[in-house]
Parts: sequence; C-alpha cells; structure tokens
Amino acid sequence: MAKDSVFVSNLDFSVTEEDLRKFFSEVAEPLKITIAYKREKKRSRGFAFITMPSEADAKKAIEVLNGKKLKEREIKVEEDKSTKKPSVPSDKAAKKEVLPPIKKMTLFKRKKKLDPFLTDPNKVVDYRDIATLSRFITERGKIMPRRLTGLTAYHQRQVAKAIKRARQLGLMPYIVQ
Repeated sequence: MAKDSVFVSNLDFSVTEEDLRKFFSEVAEPLKITIAYKREKKRSRGFAFITMPSEADAKKAIEVLNGKKLKEREIKVEEDKSTKKPSVPSDKAAKKEVLPPIKKMTLFKRKKKLDPFLTDPNKVVDYRDIATLSRFITERGKIMPRRLTGLTAYHQRQVAKAIKRARQLGLMPYIVQ
C-alpha cells in the first residue's frame, strides 16, 4: 500500500472530483484525486484513488469516512492495495548467475565491394574505357545491379549511361561472348 493513499468504492456515477474533495476535507485536504472512467462513454466506473497528505490522515479517513453516505450511496473507504510494494531482493535472486550477453555469430561474411571511382580520384567514368565498363556487365550482356557492383548510386547511373552510349556507338557489343 502507498502509505498515504486510499481506495474509495461504491461511488455514485455522477460524483465529481469536487464532491470527493469536499467529502474528504472533513478529515484533511486531499493532495490528488483520481476517479476511474470508462473509455468509451467517459462515465465513472464507481471507484477512485485519493492521495492524502500523510499516512495518519489516510488512516483517519478510513476510520471516519468508511460507511458514510455520499449522494445517497454508502461508500467504502479502504487502504490502497493496488500500488506495488518496493521489491525486496530474495535469496533466489541472489543465487541466480548472470550470464554474459549472447554474441551474434556471422556465418557468411560479405566482402565489401568498394567503388573504384571513389578509391582512385583520377579515375572517371568514360564511355571510351571499355575495359572498366566490361566489369559491370553480366555474361548475358545485362548491366549488373548496384548491390553486385558495389558502386554508389551516382556512379551506378554514370556507368549505366556510359555502357549504353558505348553500345550505341559500336564500341561495346550488346552481348558479351
């Protein structure tokens, strides 16, 4: 139990925070009032949680206000049992062995293909350089996709344009043999 909070049940559905504040001010001014509402209809569910200034005020509210009527209903005031108690480490928790985290095992390591145009700043994509362009064509004459060539998107577009231009000019065959 949170030492200074109480649970109030059997409330009328029309009870508001102000009604509860006036009702509980007989004992002490509540710090926080939380009325439970239904999501769909925004109507009270008939219970509330009230935080009092001290544990003594909470106990006094339970003794004095339990069984009193609020809007023609006899309300129940009891200690709040819903809040979690601070956990005390048990013997079982102390005996458990903490294992190191599992390492991710790589089965196949991909070789990173580096863009030759980035590694060598003097190298430029040119449609006349057939030896370089032929590395980016499959056996059937198709232009290789970017994931296989390792080129950046910019250089992949430049290489594709250069291959098409070389083929149109007859410098490079459409099908590699």
